[in-house]
Amino acid sequence: MKIIRPTTITDAILTSSTVAETDYAAYNAATTYALGDRVIVTTGVHKIYESLQAGNVGHAVTDDSWWLEISATNRWKVFDGKIADQTSNATSINYVLAPGAIDAIALLNMDATSVQITLTDPTYGVVYDQTIDLVSTSNVVDGYTYFFEPITRRTALALLDIPPYSAASGSITIANTGGTAKVGEIVLGRQSDIGETEYGPSIGIIDYSKKEADTFGNYIVLERAYSKRISCQLFLLNGKVDEVVRQLELYRATPLVWVAAEDFSSLIVYGFYKSFDIVIPGPTVSNCSLEIEGLT
Repeated sequence: MKIIRPTTITDAILTSSTVAETDYAAYNAATTYALGDRVIVTTGVHKIYESLQAGNVGHAVTDDSWWLEISATNRWKVFDGKIADQTSNATSINYVLAPGAIDAIALLNMDATSVQITLTDPTYGVVYDQTIDLVSTSNVVDGYTYFFEPITRRTALALLDIPPYSAASGSITIANTGGTAKVGEIVLGRQSDIGETEYGPSIGIIDYSKKEADTFGNYIVLERAYSKRISCQLFLLNGKVDEVVRQLELYRATPLVWVAAEDFSSLIVYGFYKSFDIVIPGPTVSNCSLEIEGLT
């Protein structure tokens, strides 16, 4: 099990993007806004706000009696901590960032055909360049499914082999040739190994959709977001127990990327641990049970 401790993305770190930040007109304190008008703030917070009243002039967007925060702007949804809110762009999405020394990148809730990550250092040039085909064969089990099952794609990816060059800039391109590229969250940061995942992890979801039957038994379904959850067992050397406990205490209220196994998208979760228990049964190896709940 590896965790990715995220770097907070700021205006200074995000160098450029092919996703335009033109969702709505920028907020202007001198403009009179009608009920339901929307604006964006493109400095610092990068969010969309909706006017709650008519004749709205001169009121700051932080005044919640006049403005309702809707979401991050399309460009910044990938950094807002909400997996379900996807950044979208025709054909491809590109971000160029200067995050400092990182060694891991995770991309979550993707709808794309490929991802390319390039890291360029001003002294050494290109130090990392990898393109990942997201086509999945997990639904192909025989000749019939090879020909007739629809093409599926991986939706989550964790790259744990990024070289930590402190002055390098990284380019992330999410492509969906012939369609609209989408991604819910991009997390860059430093990784830490907290133990080896044992066989037998439990994978599930918590569904927030509403399903109700009327008096005739007809179901009315309101589809809403869901979050992943994982329960797993780890083993770790006794010499790492104190450090693992320290990290879990430190990040108890911080969302992390949890990578139980790199080969399974379903075992990559961005969220919090709900509980952990470490047992030290002998002089060498300890056991840890961990329950993780993902963000929506």
